[in-house]
Amino acid sequence: MKRKGPVTRLKEAILGKDSEIKDLKDKYLRALAELDNYRKRMEREFDDFKKYAKVDFLTKIIPILDNFERALSGAELNGNFESFHKGMEIIERQLKETLKSIGLTEFSGLGEPFDPGLHEAVGVVNTNDKPENIVIEEINKGYKVGDRVIKPAKVLVSKLPPFPPPSEGDDTGGDKGGQENGENNRN
Repeated sequence: MKRKGPVTRLKEAILGKDSEIKDLKDKYLRALAELDNYRKRMEREFDDFKKYAKVDFLTKIIPILDNFERALSGAELNGNFESFHKGMEIIERQLKETLKSIGLTEFSGLGEPFDPGLHEAVGVVNTNDKPENIVIEEINKGYKVGDRVIKPAKVLVSKLPPFPPPSEGDDTGGDKGGQENGENNRN
């Protein structure tokens, strides 16, 4: 057996490390390629999911569209407003049930405190009948899917008037002539 000197051992160690580096680099490149392929596959699957989710939604909506067409053509032939109105109510109920079946829920907030995450204030109403920032009228309902608001409810919100109304029997109109509670105002 031939004895190896320090230089020979170092050369062999370097060759071993070079081989190990080459193997690790190869594994790294394969993992990178697999990750890129995985990303592309997920993008394709997500695109397919979106496309077929639309198809599922549309197959549920098409019968409602057919009912609208039947109601409109029936109204042209018949001219009976009560029958047409009743048909529209049935179609509205069918549409609401279909949308509910795919996760859409409507909400109001009438009589509840104003919540900017759920409501869009389209106006304020001065009133002494309700506390401030209470939804007192609904212009349009809001809609959610799960916990996510997709359309906030459009509402009118209560606000206290800027000045309290004059008390009965108070003929001064609220002006006490610079005095409050019968005391002089001193600086």
